[in-house]
Amino acid sequence: MLRISIHAAHPNVTLHCSGRIVLGLETETLRCMATSRTENCLTLDLSGICALDAAGIGLLVELQCWAEQKKKALRIAKPSACVRRLIDLTNLQSLLQVGDCEKLGSFEEWERAALATGAERAMSA
Repeated sequence: MLRISIHAAHPNVTLHCSGRIVLGLETETLRCMATSRTENCLTLDLSGICALDAAGIGLLVELQCWAEQKKKALRIAKPSACVRRLIDLTNLQSLLQVGDCEKLGSFEEWERAALATGAERAMSA
């Protein structure tokens, strides 16, 4: 099961995810929740994810492509160990914008940096 809580502060939104991102209802739920957001900067907090399969990793790539097409910024924040392991294993760190809050300061600072990047993208569009 996937649980998503939303923290929106326009033009940013953070989807705090916990549970599993696997083929079926979970991937469809995250896809619908993410693509329905109107904010310019979308952050996926994946610290609570305990399982991620090929459909889940494929969805992260799909959402990155969707964000680029819509001129939005997509960030993956605080990936859990299983998420980090699959991103590294598939060599997707060059495509996905992944941040560890320990390296970037507080989560709020990281969200402010993401907002600035999102605003820059919106202005260059």
